[in-house]
Amino acid sequence: MQEGKGMKMKTKICNEIFMEAIKDLAQGRDIPHLAALLAEEIGKPVIVTDDVKRVMAIHDPLGTGVRVGEFFPLPRGRNNDRKSPLPEDENLVREGLWETEQGLINYSCFAIQVPDRLYGYCIVLGAYRELEARDKMIIRQLSLTLLLALKELLDQEIIRERLLDEFTYDVLYNNYDSKVALYEKARRLQWHLEGPFAVLVLDTPADRLNTARRLGPGLFNSSAPIYTVINENVVIILSLANLSKEQYMGSCDSFVRELMANLEANSVQNTHIGIGSVAASLTDLHQSFQEAKVALELGKTLGTGDISYFNELGFLKFIFSAPAQELQEFAQRHLGRIIAYDLEMETDLLQTIEVYLNQQGQITNCAKALYVHENTLRNRLKKIEQLLGIDLKRIDHLLNIYIALQILKTDHYDEVK
Repeated sequence: MQEGKGMKMKTKICNEIFMEAIKDLAQGRDIPHLAALLAEEIGKPVIVTDDVKRVMAIHDPLGTGVRVGEFFPLPRGRNNDRKSPLPEDENLVREGLWETEQGLINYSCFAIQVPDRLYGYCIVLGAYRELEARDKMIIRQLSLTLLLALKELLDQEIIRERLLDEFTYDVLYNNYDSKVALYEKARRLQWHLEGPFAVLVLDTPADRLNTARRLGPGLFNSSAPIYTVINENVVIILSLANLSKEQYMGSCDSFVRELMANLEANSVQNTHIGIGSVAASLTDLHQSFQEAKVALELGKTLGTGDISYFNELGFLKFIFSAPAQELQEFAQRHLGRIIAYDLEMETDLLQTIEVYLNQQGQITNCAKALYVHENTLRNRLKKIEQLLGIDLKRIDHLLNIYIALQILKTDHYDEVK
């Protein structure tokens, strides 16, 4: 009987705390306030994150001095673009250990979710199998108020993202009436107007676009980067104000490494980044954007790694800045005859010339790579010279063939075929 009274008393207290939190929320109190209320009630440090584990608030009533970065390092979950919550669990969703400078800290992680959507996590530190029934009840109830607060923030962010995407599209495609109107709208969207700028284009699987957009570092050069989605790519705009060239390169490398680490930690894979040259002002962003796209495509095609800088592409950056129609015409002019011959005669002359160049013109190595006899290879090369009217001993002819092959590997050729 006494136990039943005790449970009723705990429930009453929990309900009072819940009502207090609801009133606070109605009065405009934010997530840090709710996290503090929860932490003080259960007497343990509390961290609140959104669905991609970005830390929204931390409150430490014990004064442990534990430090957390921009994202909490929860083990990889199955959340995907806000719509795949973790399995339902009445109390704890996950328990684990967090490695910090102070040593290992155990934690309990509660999903803040509704049946079809995950909004975030409530992480209680030093709570490994130590939470009382009252504490669990308080966490579950206050998680409802956290859910409402996170949902409101998410709704606001979705509206802002839509406006930002529309505006950024117009900027990057030079689609605006005047510089005055451009700068005025940029101010309303809280853009940092002071140049110069860098543009990064991130290629990622289409179903991870929204997640990838939200996993970037929150600061670069003391200002918030612009993250937007354009044509199934994440586009990132960085302010380079007051940075020297050396500082920019170092800062940009660090930014990209952090971004890629965040993507990897959230199972966003098969990503590539192209980075354009520096744009002096907002009105020059379109050029840097086009260069970033070229760097991205060439980096993927040539296998130069996950990150490609336009300025490091050598002479190819000048060639691939040409209009797609001109590139297609160049490729057709220098390789069209052997492409047509391969189709008609069911041969592999295009592959042969590509392997020949990749093997630096070494007959023995090329024959081995193609699994053919050296005499067979020589006959094929003679046929290529006859069809194209070239001399494979001439550097200028080899250079034209090399460029034409790179065009064939990119989307530039496919777009206009």
